[in-house]
Amino acid sequence: MNIIDSIRIKIEALQEYIDEINEQIEEDFDPMDWSGGNFDDCYELGYSHGRKFGRMTAYKEILAILESER
Repeated sequence: MNIIDSIRIKIEALQEYIDEINEQIEEDFDPMDWSGGNFDDCYELGYSHGRKFGRMTAYKEILAILESER
């Protein structure tokens, strides 16, 4: 497996996680209801989602550069 394939696998895994969270977050999403009133859980959901989205975006940019160099 080469580095391009590895990056594609990482992107797919992150995309699955992000899609899962996006399904939970709807227009009428109330984070306090979702977390059972626990602010820490609510904060962690947003923080984790943002980190994974940022990583996926960076991987996509790197993948585009690597593919353009082929």
